[in-house]
Amino acid sequence: MSTDQRRSCAPVRGTRLRVLGCIELTTPEGVEKTPADLDGLRLLAALAVAGPSRNRSELAATLWPELPESSASASLSDAILTVADLIVEVGEDGAGLALSPDVSVDLGEVMARLRDWDSDPAVALTATAAEISVLGDDLLPGWTDQWVDQERERFHKLRLHSLESLCQLLTQAGRHEPAIRAGELMVDAEPLRESARRALIEAHLAAGNVSEAVHQYDTFVELCASFGFAPDAELRSFFPPSPAWPVLHVRRTIHPGQAVLVGRGVRFDVPARRAQVGAGAAFRG
Repeated sequence: MSTDQRRSCAPVRGTRLRVLGCIELTTPEGVEKTPADLDGLRLLAALAVAGPSRNRSELAATLWPELPESSASASLSDAILTVADLIVEVGEDGAGLALSPDVSVDLGEVMARLRDWDSDPAVALTATAAEISVLGDDLLPGWTDQWVDQERERFHKLRLHSLESLCQLLTQAGRHEPAIRAGELMVDAEPLRESARRALIEAHLAAGNVSEAVHQYDTFVELCASFGFAPDAELRSFFPPSPAWPVLHVRRTIHPGQAVLVGRGVRFDVPARRAQVGAGAAFRG
C-alpha cells in the first residue's frame, strides 16, 4: 500500500469504492453496483490499494500469479472490459492503469486523515469518536490473495499504532469519549495486545469510570488465563489483588512504541469479580 494515496478527505462526486471492512461499490445515488465478474472487482481493489497507478504487467502478475504471463495478461484484459468505465489508462503508451478520478476510495480518505493526525498533534486533538471509528475495519477481510495478506497486515499495524497514539494523546488532553473509543477499537482488533488494554484502562480511569476500568482488567486477565498467559506485572499493578484496589490513584505513563510484554507459560487463578466501586458511568462506544 502506497503512503502516497491519491484520494483525499474531500468528498468526490461519483462512484465510491469501499475496501475497509468489506468490498463494496456504490453509485452517487447510493445504489450498489456489481461488476460483471469477480475479476473486475479484484482489479478495482488492487488499484484502490496500489496508489496512483499500476503497470499492466505488474497487475497481471499480482492478480494471477499462478498463470503464465500470457494467460495472466489475457485475464487482465478480460477484467478491464468489465470495469472499463471505472478505470483509466495512464502513461504515454497506456501501459499503466488507475482508478478513474470520479471514483472515491475509503482507504485513501482514511490514509489522508491519518497523515493529518500524525503530522499535527493539534489536529489529532480535535478528532471525534465518530472520526476515529473509521479505523475500526481492516483491509479486505476474508480475502486470501497473497498481495491482500501483505497489504492488510501493513494497514492493520498502521491503524493500531495510530489508535494507540490517539488514545494516549486524547487521554492526556482530557478528551475522554474519543480516547475511550480509540482504546476500544484497539482492544477489538487485538484483544491480547497488552499495551492496548493498558491504554484503554488509563482512558477509563482518567474519565472516572473505575468500574469499567476494572471490567477491562478482569476481562483481559480471564482472556490471558484461557491461553495460559499472565499479564505483565505493570498491568497487574493497576489493580493489586487486595481489598484496597478502589483507592488506587497513580496512573502509569505509557510511551508510544513501548514493547508489548506478555508472559508465557504461567498460569494463575483468575481474580474474583470485584465490587463495582467508582465514580462516573462507563462509556461504551
